[in-house]
Amino acid sequence: MARRLVLIVVVLVLFFLFIEGFAVLDYTKDYLAKVKSRQNNTGNGISNQFNNDFNSRDKADDSNDIDVTNASSDALNLLVLGLDADRTRSDVIFLANYKPGETRLNILSIARDTKVTVNGKISKINALIGMGGEEAIIAKVEEITGLPVHYYITMDFEGFRKIIDALGGVEIDVPFDMHYDDPVQNLHIHLNKGRQLLDGQKAEQFVRYRKGNSYGEGYPNGDLGRIEAQQMLIKELIKQKFNLRYISKIDDIFAIVEEHTRTNIGLDDIMYYLKNFSVRISEIKNWTIPGTDVIIDDIYYIVHDEEKTREIIDEHFYKH
Repeated sequence: MARRLVLIVVVLVLFFLFIEGFAVLDYTKDYLAKVKSRQNNTGNGISNQFNNDFNSRDKADDSNDIDVTNASSDALNLLVLGLDADRTRSDVIFLANYKPGETRLNILSIARDTKVTVNGKISKINALIGMGGEEAIIAKVEEITGLPVHYYITMDFEGFRKIIDALGGVEIDVPFDMHYDDPVQNLHIHLNKGRQLLDGQKAEQFVRYRKGNSYGEGYPNGDLGRIEAQQMLIKELIKQKFNLRYISKIDDIFAIVEEHTRTNIGLDDIMYYLKNFSVRISEIKNWTIPGTDVIIDDIYYIVHDEEKTREIIDEHFYKH
């Protein structure tokens, strides 16, 4: 089977899934129809360097692809992962929960420092992508939430930066001075307090910041504070950019997505969910896996609260 289409989908889910402007959705449907026609004519899916580099372990027949259910009226769960520069850790992890025909979309954020156990050894959930690919992190997300993961989308931060730049940046009220340098990761964050226009590079710094180099600097609640910052950026992006003025940017964003994203979603599934799309911006609900900070062998972790997690999911999330 040809390699699954590279993610035009990320745009649909992370960006256009939230739009209430049906003209934009119609444009997107037309674009995807053209892509599908091109795929049928060539007999191949779209490939890209990110897919080849990131998933060199895959065979040509996609034997490592995760089995997914066919698109249906049942609830679907989509795991979204944002990778660091070396593509071995996921600094952004959230699960989108949606049911075709419903107006509510649930977004469940998972702290990257969440403690997990793999083969009897303690690790952080963000490291699993480098240890066993999407399959490994999906298994733990299913274990933590009790929800099946039907699809995944993986994007590197270079793609994130390019999309923000293509949209002209995003205005954010930075709550305090953010300064952090990590030469090992080649991560350097320098943002001053106050409302400002963030380009792609500075937006990446904003969503990746957790603490400074000196004791006491950073979010009091650590990684949970970073998750709140990520959720705030998504909300501001939706508020500022998702209107018809930016429809001309769709082609540029699709090109970025093709280069920097990996997924197991097929075009037929995308077309189905677009056809049955009914989410309203006011009905996008953000949740975070609750947990407790712990230090084990001088390493910081978050131990998720199983009972409170299940309460959130049982009360608010679509299951059928």
